[in-house]
Amino acid sequence: MRALSQSLQERVAESGTAAELLKILIACTINLLAVSTVFMTQSIFSELATSFSIDVTQARFSFSIISLSYAAAFFFLGPAADKFNLPKIAVTGLVLLAMTVIGASYTPNFGLFILAMALMGICAALIPASMFPHVARISPRNKIGVYVGLIVASGTLGVIFGRVFMGILTEAVGWQISFRIVSAVLLFLSAVTQLLLVEKKNTQTGNNTRLSELYKNAMRLMLKSEILSLLLVGFTLYFGFLGMVTFLTYRLLAPPFHFSSGEIGWISFAGITAVIAPFAGSISQKTGVLKIIFPSLVVSLLSFQLMGWFQSIFLTVVGLLLLFLSVYSCQPTVFLLIGQRVPRESIGSASSLYILFCIGGGSLSSILLGPVWLSYGWHGITVSCSLSLLISLCIMAGSVLMKNESRKISVQQA
Repeated sequence: MRALSQSLQERVAESGTAAELLKILIACTINLLAVSTVFMTQSIFSELATSFSIDVTQARFSFSIISLSYAAAFFFLGPAADKFNLPKIAVTGLVLLAMTVIGASYTPNFGLFILAMALMGICAALIPASMFPHVARISPRNKIGVYVGLIVASGTLGVIFGRVFMGILTEAVGWQISFRIVSAVLLFLSAVTQLLLVEKKNTQTGNNTRLSELYKNAMRLMLKSEILSLLLVGFTLYFGFLGMVTFLTYRLLAPPFHFSSGEIGWISFAGITAVIAPFAGSISQKTGVLKIIFPSLVVSLLSFQLMGWFQSIFLTVVGLLLLFLSVYSCQPTVFLLIGQRVPRESIGSASSLYILFCIGGGSLSSILLGPVWLSYGWHGITVSCSLSLLISLCIMAGSVLMKNESRKISVQQA
């Protein structure tokens, strides 16, 4: 009888684990595709320029606008994520995103296309804004590092998937048809999410705090020096990271490479090393996050030099491998640090603020570095992005020193 009881308990545990993993898988899949829509214009600047009869350097604004609206949306979505049903927010976001993506494919001029990009960014933000805190809430404490790493990795793979898939598909069928295929997949995933992720009975613990108060709490979080310093680490890290990745497209279009959109897409596949993210989250819980963050920032800086100063595809690919490996070893560990310093009920606001600063830094880099590209070319981009990484290192070092000093003061007062 005891053996039978133990066997039943094991089966219940296994079914619970399977259901838990299925929910994580769905969350990661829809997050991957949502993020990919933000980055899918990066490898097709040349095709967009030809289609809308604009200069190829203007085509980068398709990424600048969508990423900027995507980042800005997180400020407003974070508090809402702490209050409303998260899977339902994700389903709404998927449907709206599908509509804006297909709408963008029918725009007759670049002005309307840019407007569609802005709307796409807002709709795309609904998915990670809801799925990041959802995964953090449903994860058992002993697996939170792995599961948070998985949702971060899915976003990272979305960056790669958007660049690779859109580049290859555009070369085959054109960007308009490619957009319509993405829209159909988004609609399919919205139905899957509704069926498998949204509970028939709302079992999610609601937040009875007024929405206005939640926005005030988000502002208070952002103004705390220990949180703000980590947010700025994300901002400067992504300013350098996405600055290099965005202008790499122009680098590969120009001499001596003359790459097509499909070839740029394949080069972007080097970012597959971003799958390190779930392992980085798990390892950091055992070794300490600082032992992950500082080496990762240094390796990121090294990757910039490999990509920036050598006319070699091999070294460019190695640089991309190291860049994605290091950035996505660093990003989830910084997020875990933030999570340790905020109340659990504010995790939605905290995660959204972090994404706001990260993607906001990347989108601003694509705008602000335009004159640098025109005046100084690829070497100017390399120097600017390297300086941003050095600032990130300095902020992180300052944050650690401040934390140690406050501990010393607390011990002395005690």
